[in-house]
Amino acid sequence: MTARDLPEGLGPAVEDWVTDLGRSTRSGKGMRSALFDAVYARAGGGDEAVRASATQALELLHEAFLVHDDLADGDDLRRGEPNLQGRTRARAAERGASAETAGHLGMVGGLLGGDLLLVAAMGEFARLPVPAPVLRRALEEVERAVVASIAGEYADVHGAADPEPPTRDRALAIGAAKTAAYSVVLPLVLGAVLAGAPEELIDPLRETGRHLGTAYQVIDDVLGVFGDPAVTGKSNEGDLLRRAPTVLLAHAAATDAWPGIDAALGGADTGGVDTGGTRPDPATARELLRASGAREYALGIAEDLVTAARAALDSPAVPHDLRAALDAHLATALERTR
Repeated sequence: MTARDLPEGLGPAVEDWVTDLGRSTRSGKGMRSALFDAVYARAGGGDEAVRASATQALELLHEAFLVHDDLADGDDLRRGEPNLQGRTRARAAERGASAETAGHLGMVGGLLGGDLLLVAAMGEFARLPVPAPVLRRALEEVERAVVASIAGEYADVHGAADPEPPTRDRALAIGAAKTAAYSVVLPLVLGAVLAGAPEELIDPLRETGRHLGTAYQVIDDVLGVFGDPAVTGKSNEGDLLRRAPTVLLAHAAATDAWPGIDAALGGADTGGVDTGGTRPDPATARELLRASGAREYALGIAEDLVTAARAALDSPAVPHDLRAALDAHLATALERTR
């Protein structure tokens, strides 16, 4: 889909890059499609062409943001396999490029690959086979989600470079913007909009999505530190080394464990880079975080967010069958292992 309009004659490097892009974007969980389907089918939607286009666009958007997120975080793995940046870097190295050149090509490959997926997603949204007023309303929601996610991603990266640890509210605001807005709010609201559901259904779905999506991010943050890489498919050191602004650090910063954690992470504003003193020690930081109660604190916040999402679904505007369908997603939100 993303390669169908690429010009010919650009050489094998571009062909390999597009192949790697496809290999990097075909093994997701399909959560966004499932959330959209749950609402669309129960809010009166029955057009298979609309359903197929919308779910494809949502998954393309997700993959675009994953590619850019990995690039921003400096990660070369996703789902236990090399991601687009990692594959591009490795291909360049295999062909004799220096480490610096290979790293640069990996960065550019990830940046432009994410751009390509984003353009493909927006094109798919723009071609949704619905009446013009409905399409305009849908695109407003898409734009709102994309802007929130991009701003949230920058806030995340900037927060990791901040010498001060994050506050709880800032960490949750970042999660709501960079993850919840496009991963949960958009599929839920878009399902209602494209199904022609009553407008009073939108607000409770938006609130449900914001709480549920933020809970997903909190659980992701916990897995990013305490998860098993063999299960999660990604390192459990990356978030620590870059000092990701999570509720884990927000909690720890208010405890006696913080000086030790800060030192184990290389000191404020190092970004995990060796400054000539003691090297960052993520294993020690992890154990100190565990001892500080940060893991239990974060899991408690996630539970509270799921409870808030369930309360939002109790609105009289939400049909019983839709509430039941979404409740299944709420019930499993805290059980993620990857």
